[in-house]
Amino acid sequence: MKVLSLHSLGHDSGVSYFEDGRLVYSMETERLTRWKHDHRIALAVRHCLAQPQVDADGIDLVAVSSPVRESVLRIPDLNRAMAAVNGGAPHYRTTCDLLGRTVDCVIVTHEVSHAALALQYAGHPDGCLVLTNEGRGQISHSSLFQYAEGRLEWVETEPLPWYGTGFGWSAFGYLFGFGKGPSVAGKVMALGGYGQPSTAVRELLEGIDDRILSDRAMAERVGAELLARPGFVQDFEQRADCIATLQQMFTESVHAALAKHIDAAGRDDVPLALGGGCALNVVANAHLRKRFDRDIAIPPACGDAGHSLGAGVYALRFLYGLPVEPFGVYLNGEAETEDEIRETIMAAALNPLPYEPAAAARVLAGGGVVAMVGGPSESGPRALGNRSLLGSPDVAGMRKRLSERLKEREWFRPLGAVMRTEVFQELFPGAPPSPYMLFNYDVPEGLIPEARHVDGTSRLQTVGREQNPRLHHLLEEFERMSGTPALINTSLNARGRAIAHRAHDALMDFRERDVDLFVLGNLMAYNGGRARPPRK
Repeated sequence: MKVLSLHSLGHDSGVSYFEDGRLVYSMETERLTRWKHDHRIALAVRHCLAQPQVDADGIDLVAVSSPVRESVLRIPDLNRAMAAVNGGAPHYRTTCDLLGRTVDCVIVTHEVSHAALALQYAGHPDGCLVLTNEGRGQISHSSLFQYAEGRLEWVETEPLPWYGTGFGWSAFGYLFGFGKGPSVAGKVMALGGYGQPSTAVRELLEGIDDRILSDRAMAERVGAELLARPGFVQDFEQRADCIATLQQMFTESVHAALAKHIDAAGRDDVPLALGGGCALNVVANAHLRKRFDRDIAIPPACGDAGHSLGAGVYALRFLYGLPVEPFGVYLNGEAETEDEIRETIMAAALNPLPYEPAAAARVLAGGGVVAMVGGPSESGPRALGNRSLLGSPDVAGMRKRLSERLKEREWFRPLGAVMRTEVFQELFPGAPPSPYMLFNYDVPEGLIPEARHVDGTSRLQTVGREQNPRLHHLLEEFERMSGTPALINTSLNARGRAIAHRAHDALMDFRERDVDLFVLGNLMAYNGGRARPPRK
C-alpha cells in the first residue's frame, strides 16, 4: 500500500511517503525553502512526488492531519469532514483530488496524529498512556490517549490547566516582546534557569481563569494587567522568577495529569509517551522520567513538523491494520552526491579535501568551530550531528562565539552537547540515554562548562556507533586529543533561517563568518585563512 501523508495547514508543514509500511521519503517544507516554520506545503508535495523512489501515479491513499489546506487537496465534503473532526472524531474518511485523479483520503485529527507518532516511537506497548500537549490543537490544548488491545482511545480532553499547556509559554513570550512565532516558547524557557520559583507569582498565576485558553479578549486583558503590575515583570530578574515559577507549575500539572491515570490503571509500570510541541520541554521531561522512574518515549519531531509522519502511521496502523517499520531521526530528504558537494565547495572558492576525522578533531581541540552536513537531515528541530555546528565545551567563550556571534541568539539561551553513549554511561551511571536531545541532566561543575546552563544542567544528546557512525568517530578522535568527553552541538542555521539542508545552505550561512572547517558529506574545506590544513 502506498500512502502520501501531509501536514498541510499551519506552521511546520511537511510531506511523507510510505510504501508497504515502510517510510520511503520525508521532507519538512522549511528545509527546502530555509523559511522557518514554512506553511507552503505545495512546494514540499511537488518536491516529494518528483523523487524517483516515490510512485506518484500509484498512490492508494492520502492521509492528512487537520486542519486541511483546501487549495492543495480538493476534498468534496470538507465542511462535513471538519465538523466531524471538531466534534471529536479521531478521523474522517473521504476522497481528494491528487494530480488530476480521485484518491481515497483520510483526515486525521490533529491531536490523534501527534499521539500516533508518539506511540510509534514508544513501540506500541500495551496500556501506553500518551499525552499530547501544545499551544493549540484542533479541539484542545492537551489530550490524553491510551493504547490498549490494538486500539488508540481518546481518554480525556483538556486535562491540564492553562499554565500546563503551551499557551502559557507563548503568552509570556508575547508579553516579553519575543513575538508570536512558534519558536517563542523555547526562548522563554531559557529564562527560567536564571530565576527562582516565587510563591507570590504562583498565587497570581493560579488565580487566572482557564477561560483565557478560549477567550482572546480575556487573555489580552489579563496580559495587560500583568505587565502593569508593579514589581512583577519589569526587569530581567523578575521575568526570570516568573518563568521559573511557570516551569515549576507546568511540570507539576503534567505530572499530576499522568499520575491520575496511572493510579486509575492500577499498575505502576504504565508505559508513557509524549507528543505535541510541549514535549520539547527538557526540564519537564527529565523531571517526569525521574518521578515515574521509567523512560518516556518522545518523537524527535514531537511538534507539528511530525504530523506528516503521524498521519501516515495512524492511517496504516489503525485504519488498515498494517505494521509500520520503526524509523529513527535522520529521515529528511537524501544525502547529496560527492560530485554535487565538490561543485558547491569550489563555487564558494574553497578547496575540497577528503574528510579526515582526525583533522576535524584537531580543529575542534584547538578551539575551532566545525560546521557539519552529511546524509539525510534530522527530523524535527534538534540538530543531532547531520546538520550541526560543533565546538569544544572546554574552550572559554565558545558558547558566546557559537550562540551569540555566529547564530546571533539571545545571550541568555544555553547550548546542548553531544557525547558517546558509552562515555555518558560512565559519567551518568544508571541514567537513561537521550538520543534525540530531549532531556536535561545535572552536570558537575567543571564538566563541559560552556555547555552547562546557569542552573547547572545541560541538554545532552547521546550517540552510539550504530546511530551515527561519523559523529561517534569524530567524538572518539576529539576525546583522544583533548580529553574532553563531549562537543557543543547546536543547529546549523544562521539567524532567521531554518536548519541548513544542503551543503550550499551551510556555506551561504557561514562562509563569511567565524567557522573554521566545513565537513560536507565525505569532503571537507577549511574556511579561507581562519584555519589551514596541517603541514605533512
